[in-house]
Amino acid sequence: MIEESLPTSAASDAEDDDQLLAEAREALADARDALLAERTARADARDDAADAREARLRESLDQGARRLQELVADADARDRSAEIRERAAEAREAAAELRAAGGHTSSAADAHDRAQAQIDRVWAGQDRDAAAADRAELRDLGAGDAG
Repeated sequence: MIEESLPTSAASDAEDDDQLLAEAREALADARDALLAERTARADARDDAADAREARLRESLDQGARRLQELVADADARDRSAEIRERAAEAREAAAELRAAGGHTSSAADAHDRAQAQIDRVWAGQDRDAAAADRAELRDLGAGDAG
């Protein structure tokens, strides 16, 4: 009887060993799957963070580009305005001189035209100063990007 139980016991031990190996393999596979899922989740989180940083950077660059466009447009508009004011001042002075050369004695009109010409020149100077400030800001922005 003892002899019969040994082979059965050995077979049972082999089955137990096989069962333990199968369970160990399954546990290792589960652990591997869990690690893979964790790594995938971390990689996805890094990708999401990188996408968010890229979006913020893109928005910052877009804002900078819009600001540059505004500065260029403002400087150009101020230059045009200064030129127009200069031409207006010249026209007012020419009108005053023509009246004087024609013998018209409208000193009030002449004085008004000359005063307006001076005002136009002051405004033209302010426009040029503002355009120069815009260009200085453009240079500063460019120097900041280059550095």
